[in-house]
Amino acid sequence: MKRTVMTAACIAAVAAVMLGGCGGGQSPKAGAAAQPDEWPGEEVKQEDAAGETTQETGSPADAAAVQTGSMDGNEEQEQVQLAGTTFSVLGDSISTYRDYNPEGYAVFFPENGAVDDVENTWWQIVSDELELMLYANGSSSGSTVAGDSTGTEDPRCGCNELRTNDLSGPEGACPDRIVIFMGTNDVLTAVPLGDNDGTRIVEEGEVDSFSDAYTLMLDKLQANYPLAEIYCCTLLPMGDYGTQTPYVEFVNSAQLTSKDYGETIVRIAGSRGISVIDLNDCGITIDNLQEMTTDGVHPTVSGMRCIAEAVEEVLAGE
Repeated sequence: MKRTVMTAACIAAVAAVMLGGCGGGQSPKAGAAAQPDEWPGEEVKQEDAAGETTQETGSPADAAAVQTGSMDGNEEQEQVQLAGTTFSVLGDSISTYRDYNPEGYAVFFPENGAVDDVENTWWQIVSDELELMLYANGSSSGSTVAGDSTGTEDPRCGCNELRTNDLSGPEGACPDRIVIFMGTNDVLTAVPLGDNDGTRIVEEGEVDSFSDAYTLMLDKLQANYPLAEIYCCTLLPMGDYGTQTPYVEFVNSAQLTSKDYGETIVRIAGSRGISVIDLNDCGITIDNLQEMTTDGVHPTVSGMRCIAEAVEEVLAGE
């Protein structure tokens, strides 16, 4: 098991960041996370590298090459280049796990659902298998992207100051990558989609539409972490809570599905040249939600594996 630990790569990243002025407003907070929030609507039920290196540099890539031996193909070469680099996660309940999220954030796993070992979360699988160091898992159960963007204490809004400043590493170091997996609760609570394609400026304050909030969230992340490569995940298929298994597709009160919100994410990311990880087509379907989730939304161990493989494919293919 390759556990994420502080290495020479991390120290180098910290030094580079301090010189370049990169990093969020505050470093991740340690400590036990809060219990899940109570949210209205359906979710309340489960409240929920860069470049070549040489042996002379003594870089993490070299150390990884020694560990893995000779490289037989492009995929192995890509993994060697990723090994020792860093990433952070911005998400909701699907990406939480007790003691792995900032203090005060609401958690879902392991007290709820079917994932009772952190090694089976999608982000820990990615970290272990690609040999990445996790800087911060800034995920909070019940959180939407939309909300009051000026908040500095409430983790329930993904575009606010607290959430977008909570993804840095030691001494404010920039992560090499940020993976965003948010929007599920916006679907469940029927946040209006809006029509922002990612190019329109959004004013701070109460942001009511999903597209405006997602755009503002990206604005802040790109400003706070200018050296980070950002990846936007679309959303998993979602089953209707009110039906017996096998599930039918969840349609919210605005007659929208998770795919509709995912298409908005794709459009916004495309306007900015940001990579997309398509979780709507990761192997989890309406037909297998009984196996892949416990409630139509929260993944089982099998579902987490599907998410991890989709993320790994995109990260290793950069």
